[in-house]
Amino acid sequence: MGFVDEVLVDATGELGQYIYFKIKNKKRAKAFKAFADQHDFSFASKTAEYTGEIMQIQTPSSAELKSQGNVRLSRKARYARSRYGNSPFQTKLWAFVSNRSRGDWQSNCNIMEGKWQGHLMTAFDTLWFTANQDSNNEGEYTSIFAHCDAHLPQMIITPTGLVSMLKRADEGQWLNMGYHRQQFESNEFNGAWRVSAVDQRLASDFISQKMMDYLLDHKNEKWHIELSPGGVLISTMFTLNMNKIEVAMNMLAGFLEHVDADLLQHASP
Repeated sequence: MGFVDEVLVDATGELGQYIYFKIKNKKRAKAFKAFADQHDFSFASKTAEYTGEIMQIQTPSSAELKSQGNVRLSRKARYARSRYGNSPFQTKLWAFVSNRSRGDWQSNCNIMEGKWQGHLMTAFDTLWFTANQDSNNEGEYTSIFAHCDAHLPQMIITPTGLVSMLKRADEGQWLNMGYHRQQFESNEFNGAWRVSAVDQRLASDFISQKMMDYLLDHKNEKWHIELSPGGVLISTMFTLNMNKIEVAMNMLAGFLEHVDADLLQHASP
């Protein structure tokens, strides 16, 4: 195969990915919109249209996004950037480490927000890309954020096992500075869930026996849960269909309902 042939093959492959990406996200936008209409949620296809609760979260000046410079993006990445813009959620959710380092650049789309079982939820897709168009290191994932104005601890709760370990490695979470592994009196819980937190005393208050029982009841769902100021986040490695998003929202609503009520009454400053 000559140089021209290789260029044509690469261009055809990139164009195919670009077309598939457009079709897939158009289909996902319709599914999000239909779900939002059915459940009285708001819907925004891109962040420029979104003015919901995440945008109201206050961020420290140190969390502002640094300029990415002149990076070389793939055709798909250039289209996504022009259509959806950069990700303000990375700045607004500054205290969350899940998927923070995935790719050189991220953008958000398909954002729906509303009350679910009495709790305000925001579900959204994130597109991520590396700066090198010769790399296939790019993808999409879904996150579900349950808003909570209580003083939540910075804590990560993940399933134990190989798959969870690989997810943490893929997200660059081998070394989360300031987080410490935490053990509880229940060997069954320690065997099913891995908990790390910044403030271990506050984390212990939130992981009560009632909460441990709830998490053990849902251990087979394999959700990665993160708490930080502003709410509770489930962030995946891939996009979720509407049924899975509904299951995740049910999980988060149940999670908040199993936090001791007196802890939820202390609003964060």
